[in-house]
Amino acid sequence: MSNQMAPIPQNYKKQVEWVFKAYEDAGVNLPNGFQKDDIQNHQGARKSNKWSGWNSDISIKKTKKGIFLICEDYGTVGLTGENMSTSEINAVAVRDENLDADQRLARFTSMNNSGGNKTGGGLYGVGKVVYSVASADYIYYFDSLREDGLYVANENKKGQVYDKAFEGKEAKEFIKNETGLEPKYTVGTRVIIQNPKQEIIDAIESGEMEKYIQESWWLIINRLPEGAHISLNGSAISVPDDIMSTEQKYELPGAEVYKPGYRVKNFGFYLFKNGDNKWHGISYYRKGMKIGEIELKDIPEKVRDKFWGYIEVDEEWEEELAKIEDAVHFGVSKSKKLTSAYQNLKNFCAERVRQLLVEWGYIKDQENEDKKLREELSQIAEEIQDLFENLGFEDLGKGPQKADFDVRWNNIVYPTQNSLTVTTGEKIGFSVRIKSSYLTNKKFEYTIKVIDQTTNQVVSEIDEGTLSLLSGDVQELPYEFIVGKDNAARFNENRIVLRVKVVGSGKEKGKELPFFYDCEKPDNSRDNVTLFLHDCKFPTEGSRRVNFGEELKDIAYRIDNKRNSELQYRLNVSIHNASDPTCPQIVSVASINGSIAPFEEEIVTDVPDILFDEATYSDYLEEGVLQLRARLIATADSGDFRKGDKITNYYYDVFLNMDEKNGKRDAFETKSIEKPDDYRRSWFEKNGNDRAIFLNVGHNAYLRISDLPEVQRAYLYEQVLKQYVLLYLSEGKYDMFGEEGEVFQEMDPVTASERVIGKIEKIFFESLL
Repeated sequence: MSNQMAPIPQNYKKQVEWVFKAYEDAGVNLPNGFQKDDIQNHQGARKSNKWSGWNSDISIKKTKKGIFLICEDYGTVGLTGENMSTSEINAVAVRDENLDADQRLARFTSMNNSGGNKTGGGLYGVGKVVYSVASADYIYYFDSLREDGLYVANENKKGQVYDKAFEGKEAKEFIKNETGLEPKYTVGTRVIIQNPKQEIIDAIESGEMEKYIQESWWLIINRLPEGAHISLNGSAISVPDDIMSTEQKYELPGAEVYKPGYRVKNFGFYLFKNGDNKWHGISYYRKGMKIGEIELKDIPEKVRDKFWGYIEVDEEWEEELAKIEDAVHFGVSKSKKLTSAYQNLKNFCAERVRQLLVEWGYIKDQENEDKKLREELSQIAEEIQDLFENLGFEDLGKGPQKADFDVRWNNIVYPTQNSLTVTTGEKIGFSVRIKSSYLTNKKFEYTIKVIDQTTNQVVSEIDEGTLSLLSGDVQELPYEFIVGKDNAARFNENRIVLRVKVVGSGKEKGKELPFFYDCEKPDNSRDNVTLFLHDCKFPTEGSRRVNFGEELKDIAYRIDNKRNSELQYRLNVSIHNASDPTCPQIVSVASINGSIAPFEEEIVTDVPDILFDEATYSDYLEEGVLQLRARLIATADSGDFRKGDKITNYYYDVFLNMDEKNGKRDAFETKSIEKPDDYRRSWFEKNGNDRAIFLNVGHNAYLRISDLPEVQRAYLYEQVLKQYVLLYLSEGKYDMFGEEGEVFQEMDPVTASERVIGKIEKIFFESLL
């Protein structure tokens, strides 16, 4: 029995539905997608890049056979090439050969053979499948009068075609009988879509289709020679007269190289003061066809939606873009937007638009505005800190402070060295060390719990208790935690969380030990080593001034290794001339080697005293700002650090022969930050002994008053004042919040909230007097 190979059966309807989904994913409706793919097919049917005599027409025609959507091109070469049978075409595919570019008839008759031309806007795109998409019956006919005089015709019925195209008289009779239409009499190709979808008919009749064509193809329409056109129902489409009729517009005077290998051919930007522009956003055009809009950020509210523009790039850049576009060529695929081709396109547009908006006065000169804002915030900070001093509040100060008590992990042992992964039955060993530096006897409450990091819920409790310590006492509590399904969250990150609270003061410290129960730890822990100035005695308490002949004493740094790897380090300490912009080194103070076990801290106390002798320092400056610099360097490979890596640093200003810049007004820094997606208007952050109050100048509340400088300053003042009050709260300065006879830390949450809000309001009221 003979059993021959045959093509794999296909579900043609599914292929058509894929196109619908691709349009939907691109945010495009069917009429818009249809016109673009059809005209792109007509554009690609040209024999060369010349447009003379070319025409693309979409029309609706009614015959005794029904309603048809006609897509016809003129001035092309028609469906040239051999009239191959479907079996012959399949044989070519089986041999993994490509149909020659001139085999237009075979390409049009088959699937997945739409490429091969150099004149169209697509790479492959939807191609001829779009004609089935447009038919409610999934049926279309096609006929062509070729440049060699041969007339051919065929039908695609739900993916099925006649084995060979009809030719000559037979083809003419076929078209006449099936559609009621006369044969095509001009050189080119015609597609006749049976029972077109109503939404396409409606779009043509309402004028919507014309608008889609104008926006997609206006560059081509403008460049067509006389006699060539794109038309609907036989009427040529023109470009709207008013799309560029605005005083504020810019057109690139000539081709410009943005970066090596990336050349912009044309760029236009048109801003309409009244927002009466028909088109919106900046779009990029490839081979004269609109592809998609370019995402621009930081556009001022006053010009948003009031502009449009376009960009065209050279052929090499276009080829890169074609490869990263979505399936229907209506934009770049989300997963490909980080490629150089798109990023360079986006960055050129963003930079040029911003430059124009600055030039036209819609965006203030950012460098000057940033400088003014920094000066404004610095002045506000001084005023508020003066206010707090005048109101008699305790000075938060700034600089190294000894802790009242110290909490740390000791003797940490994981099941596997240098790994945080554990499994059922494995043991994590550790001890808790608590040291009191209070002058009097203090009680400490402690809890040790396991927290599911994903849900932030308590999974189990390891221990809790109370202990009493005299000044200088140290208590160490050993533990062994055996991991199990009843005391930890499997397949998640867990944390052993220690909380130690001083009874009666509200001060609390915490430590965390992470472990990953039957899962791997993400590789994101490189920055988990911190360095702080723990102690430093100045000649005058409360001042960072030193004079010639005076010393800094008892210098100590705290290093916290928050990783499951031993850290071998070198601590380099030096003094630099911060009055010089290059900040050159004056003295190398110390180079200290050491090591810290996993999840442990170390106080480095063997830093020598620093004498500011005149002979050494006067060669650099008589008075000014010095900087005490500490840098931490790895001296051996340790987890994610390699030997010689710079781990972190800590810089601290010292004032030589001069008072501090701000005196007592040095409790915090003010910093502006632009985060439009952050709901917070302001917040504070603490890094060791440094404090910073951040003002979100990207917040809508700030932007809405950008044209009212006095209101804007009052807004910033109130935000800084609020965060300064909250800084007191975060540092346990509770006395300012309680009424006489009240203990703030013993209040219920509602009362405590009322006290804090009331304090903010009262201080703000005082500031206005």
